[in-house]
Amino acid sequence: MNIKYEGSFVVDKESSRVFKLLTNPRVFARTFPGYRNVSIADNGDFIVELVVNIGSLRGDATVRGRFIEITEYRLVKVSGTGIGVNSTLHYTLTFTLSSIDSKTRIDWVFEGVIEGLASLLGSKVLDNITKILIDDIISRLKNMILES
Repeated sequence: MNIKYEGSFVVDKESSRVFKLLTNPRVFARTFPGYRNVSIADNGDFIVELVVNIGSLRGDATVRGRFIEITEYRLVKVSGTGIGVNSTLHYTLTFTLSSIDSKTRIDWVFEGVIEGLASLLGSKVLDNITKILIDDIISRLKNMILES
């Protein structure tokens, strides 16, 4: 099943500060619901260990990500794969930053393909669950930036 969500928000932080946070995998990984641990591989990939607890989908999961495109203070693009609870998610998450005086507007786009057991939940159920998770990640990200 293909999914795509997008949105934007503004924070009262300079784009240089926002950029630093978005490109730090140890900080970024903590926005994932069920976060347990993050490690950095020799090739620069980050590996996030999670606990999934979504309806009938319960268990451990691992999300591997890599920064595939970075333009200083303007663009951060992460791509990777999440595996767990007999499901796989291939994803790309793009953040575009714009300065507005001393504030930063963050436009984001999440695109993914879900395969396996999760895809059998049905598109409407899966879409609702996925939207809640993405909204949670974005909300945590916004709070992390504001608290920095």
